[in-house]
Amino acid sequence: MQRCMEQSVLTADKSMTVRNLQEACAILLSKTNSTDVQSTQSDETSAESKIIKGTDIQRSPRMLNDRGLVEALNRSNRFVLTPHKRNYILPLSYSDSPNTDPYKQSVSNNESDEGFAFSDLKHAEFEFQLSIKILIRENIFNDNGHLYLGYTNHSLWQVYNRDTSAPFRETNHQPELLLSFTNDFEIFGFRNVINEFSINHQSNGQSGVLSRSWNRVMFNSVFEGENFSFSINPWYRLPEDKSRYPGDPKGDDNPDITHYMGNFEFTGAYRYKANIFSLELRNNLKTTNRGAAEVAWTFPISSTMRGYVNYFDGYGHSLIDYNDKQRVVGLGITFTDLF
Repeated sequence: MQRCMEQSVLTADKSMTVRNLQEACAILLSKTNSTDVQSTQSDETSAESKIIKGTDIQRSPRMLNDRGLVEALNRSNRFVLTPHKRNYILPLSYSDSPNTDPYKQSVSNNESDEGFAFSDLKHAEFEFQLSIKILIRENIFNDNGHLYLGYTNHSLWQVYNRDTSAPFRETNHQPELLLSFTNDFEIFGFRNVINEFSINHQSNGQSGVLSRSWNRVMFNSVFEGENFSFSINPWYRLPEDKSRYPGDPKGDDNPDITHYMGNFEFTGAYRYKANIFSLELRNNLKTTNRGAAEVAWTFPISSTMRGYVNYFDGYGHSLIDYNDKQRVVGLGITFTDLF
């Protein structure tokens, strides 16, 4: 504990108290002991009564407390990459109806041979996501306002498609600039802990008729309760020039993307003992009623990994599939959870 506090005080957020440092170090130390995972699974007591092993510190029942403390502890440490969204590996991601239409269109336009390679997609593929953020500047407005550069990579790999050399079918890149504010406003028993403003670009890095991209201005507000946390994330898509022909590099690749991907996202997570159940909803609140829903369950495996099972139903499982409805089941592990 003493060594952790001595090392962390140099990089911790300036607003952290000594007690905050103790709590954050206790959380980190408890995670290094695999027996804590087993005891958490068998613990029948409420979250309010949990004491971090080896300390006199009581763990907060609020879901975001641990993550917030650890992030503040390492905020100025340039040797630490902070998790942003969920980081996961799904060795099995099974779609009920693989979307081959974009690749066939690419062949018909004589743009590449990728359409031929992907004309016979396998239902099962390998899916993973890497999401990090880096602090650029902290406490811009006195003791609040942290500026981050975030990046999320979501990839779909046809690893079981040996007939076409197991290619990567789709990779979505999402860089963004985030200005984050901590908060302690409470309403109906929920505390508004974070409010973020961001400029977001998402693209699949392709050209021609396979190109998909959009730019958004986003706002994300996160609330937490004792065992339930949620976020509301609306956005505005920045307009682009109309394409003069299919695959126009200077035009809008997907002018109708908000009809399918919506203009807001709601994310909620409920903690039951060591399990976390989550729900993500996207919609455009129009008569077309398009969008997507994803439910997930994560559970402890070790001090650094959690099992991850999810089910996705709707549009936009990836950018290339933004206007194609799919049902996808995934099974794997996650390294950082939503909250």
